[in-house]
Amino acid sequence: MARLRRHCEGQRRRLDQALALLQALPAAVIGTDREGVVRFLNERGEAMSGFAAADADGRGIAALLAVYQDGVAVDAGEQMRDCLLREAVTEAARGAVLLRRGDNKRIDIQYSCAPMEDGAVMLLHDVSARRGAEARLEFIAHHDTLTGLPNRLHFQLRFEHGIAYAKRHRCLLALLFLDIDRFKGINDSLGHDVGDQVLVEFARRVQQCVRKVDTVARQGGDEFIVLLTELRTAEDGERVAEKIARALAAPFIIGEYSLAVAASVGVAIYPDDDDDIDALLEKADLAMYAAKRRARGTSLRYAAGMQTQSYSHALLETDLRSALELEQFVLHYQPRLDLKEQRVTGVKALMRWKHPQLGLVMPLDFLPILEESALILPVGAWVMASAVAQARRWIELGQPLTVSINLSARQFYQTDIARNFGAILEAAGVAGSCIELEIAAGILIDRNQNCEAILRQFKQLGMRISIGDFGSGEAPLHYLKRFPADVVKIEKSFIDDLRRHDGGSLEQGAMVRAIVAMAHTLKMRVVAGGVETADQLAQLVAMECDEAFGFYLSRAVAPAEIEGLIKRSQDWLGLSWNV
Repeated sequence: MARLRRHCEGQRRRLDQALALLQALPAAVIGTDREGVVRFLNERGEAMSGFAAADADGRGIAALLAVYQDGVAVDAGEQMRDCLLREAVTEAARGAVLLRRGDNKRIDIQYSCAPMEDGAVMLLHDVSARRGAEARLEFIAHHDTLTGLPNRLHFQLRFEHGIAYAKRHRCLLALLFLDIDRFKGINDSLGHDVGDQVLVEFARRVQQCVRKVDTVARQGGDEFIVLLTELRTAEDGERVAEKIARALAAPFIIGEYSLAVAASVGVAIYPDDDDDIDALLEKADLAMYAAKRRARGTSLRYAAGMQTQSYSHALLETDLRSALELEQFVLHYQPRLDLKEQRVTGVKALMRWKHPQLGLVMPLDFLPILEESALILPVGAWVMASAVAQARRWIELGQPLTVSINLSARQFYQTDIARNFGAILEAAGVAGSCIELEIAAGILIDRNQNCEAILRQFKQLGMRISIGDFGSGEAPLHYLKRFPADVVKIEKSFIDDLRRHDGGSLEQGAMVRAIVAMAHTLKMRVVAGGVETADQLAQLVAMECDEAFGFYLSRAVAPAEIEGLIKRSQDWLGLSWNV
């Protein structure tokens, strides 16, 4: 009798241990009889099914579990019976989902069934966290982490699907290539945090211009690509490109800054322009660069001539690396007219590149490449030395002129920039007052850099400081007072809007007058660039602007022609000076 008692107690302990083990398992355990009626449910099973063990006992397993496989309902009882019939363990394929009774909470599961002597047991693992992590990794692999847009890999897949659809339904696709104009200047002057926010807002605006069936992706850096599907005409794609360009024209409000951001857009059409994905992307890229050369912030459809006219970015950069050593750079000078004295008192130095194959290349086509690389530093030093040497020659000819030179952000923040400029001036025997450094307003509002200290070093050399493109939205008016500047150069768009018969001229004229008045109050001179008509010149004279330059007065010319313009000073008297 005692022996039987000990045997029963041992069996009970083993049963308790088995039950404790089942409760401790990191899975839901559901035991059924051979008819699929629930006889056991552990605590995880209670949590996943939404039933207490007592309530589940005696129910069919199909009533306990609402399981779906790839969106199709699965009969759990049928699964258990199939397991018993086969007398083998069965496992569900990936993608199974359980909807918990009571609150319909979705739980991603992986389950298996195993036959037993008097029934079967089902194990369900909650894999929601794992599948969520997999989904996040999948998203990261196919999307840009900053903007959340598809990346190039994902775009390639969408492009392939789009072409397959276009072939079946005989419709068109449009590929748009977008590049943010002068984005590097924003990064250099305001920092990468502001630049990142510009990219996010840029992506948002572009997405608002397209349909759900279209795709906007980030190509990399400040380049984006857009796939427009199910188009009936090529003009449909061109209209969307124009719509995007307009949407980007409104100022970007990033914190305390109001930034003027624009993008050049190239358009290529499938299958009209090409039926190969890579070739179509290349042609949209060519069209974008053609748009940028024509007028920044505009869009342009690919044309066959662009293939031969365009010289690739990579080849230009390669050629630029040897251009300085081969003495292919030259400086031309655009005369600046003193509007009170009606004579040339200064010039603006503008670089040209005598390319052996392309001929005379304008700055718009190569300066961005220089500024993206460290090449701008040695080339910038050459510009300074050449301009100072030319200033020296004009002094010797008895025609002293103030030479204005542009400084990029990379140059401005170069270590020992003021000391290097001082050495150039000293070697040439030229006073610093003969040189005016033009620095974009956006560069001077970077609070992470000691801009004022750098400007004061230039001032100690006697150089004049000009704040360029003032009024562009990147710098508030109080910056005029903050920095030790001598000259304000008005943003060209304000000059463009000075039209006598334009309905908006009064408002724009008021802006120019306000800048002139404020600058004069602070004892600063005002320069207007981009003067192209007699009407603009007359209005600037009436507003008491100090200096002007532009095509109406003269294009940029070689140094010898500047000397001729000075000698023919009477030519300036024939210009229209009155409103």
